[in-house]
Amino acid sequence: MKNDPVALVINVTLRCPLNCAHCCYSSDMAKRGHLSLDDVKAAISQAAAAYIFDAVHFVGGDPLLHPELVREAIEHAAGLGLRTGITTSAFWAKSRERAQDVVSTLKAVGLSEVTLSYDDAHAQFVKISHIANAVSAAIDTGVKARIAVVIEPDSKITAESLRTALALDDSVQIYETAINSTGRAADIEADRAELRKRWEYAYRGPCTSVLRNFQVNPEGNVYPCCGVLPHSESMVVGHIREGGLNRAIWQADDDALLQWIGSEGPVEVLVQTTADDPVPLEREDFDGVCTACDRLYSSIHLLSQARAFAERRDKPVKLTTRRRRIATARG
Repeated sequence: MKNDPVALVINVTLRCPLNCAHCCYSSDMAKRGHLSLDDVKAAISQAAAAYIFDAVHFVGGDPLLHPELVREAIEHAAGLGLRTGITTSAFWAKSRERAQDVVSTLKAVGLSEVTLSYDDAHAQFVKISHIANAVSAAIDTGVKARIAVVIEPDSKITAESLRTALALDDSVQIYETAINSTGRAADIEADRAELRKRWEYAYRGPCTSVLRNFQVNPEGNVYPCCGVLPHSESMVVGHIREGGLNRAIWQADDDALLQWIGSEGPVEVLVQTTADDPVPLEREDFDGVCTACDRLYSSIHLLSQARAFAERRDKPVKLTTRRRRIATARG
């Protein structure tokens, strides 16, 4: 785990032409603002200089609402030797010709991978033909294509059904992610919430994103993961214009609570932290790790309680030794 590749996730904008029911950022076209090209390039340059990042991934909202910014950013990242990817709804792939134009333009400047989001919620706004067009364009241009499917107990669209519908072989990865009730996905009826918590696919183990991915949000704040939860001020570990990624990485690496979340998971953090409370939290109170982190970081009381607990517990070996890796690379 010490030598796991680290990705920089750049959240270009929270704006999106879709209004998906499960969106953790509650994205739509009413959202305002996006990172400037200068800030994006600065973040990428900082990532390359930190020696621990191997890839830059552009997300949103939908990053392709700003195609020229993304094109220049990909070119900059590729020029610094970083792999590049984007996550998009393929709203732009209305025809095979249009999809080919978009993907080939990005491939020409260094795009390595495109991840297409498609599931029951996305299908309310984007036709499956858009996904087919985007996948075909990726295959034709030599860009790795992946499809991300958010599932919950009553999902109609699954990885299997999508592979069949699109007649895709194993060269295109289609993977499922169990829903987390964060953002707009938390706005559900009580019985549906209970169904998610009881679901066999609800994941409550160690977080596989924290300290392995660092995200820059549209305001330039740096977060120690790319989890599906609303951006919380209490999770910020730095800013690209105030200390940059290096300082953010070092601050995150020294955070005992983040190390604990990475080794045992936020659900376990909350269970242990509240064990002596009058009404302790239980594993079954959460339908996923991002739901648990959302609860943890949105409560001043729980967060201070967990931080204090993290500092006095027996520490396992750190998940990362980034300072040593940075120093070794520079030496």
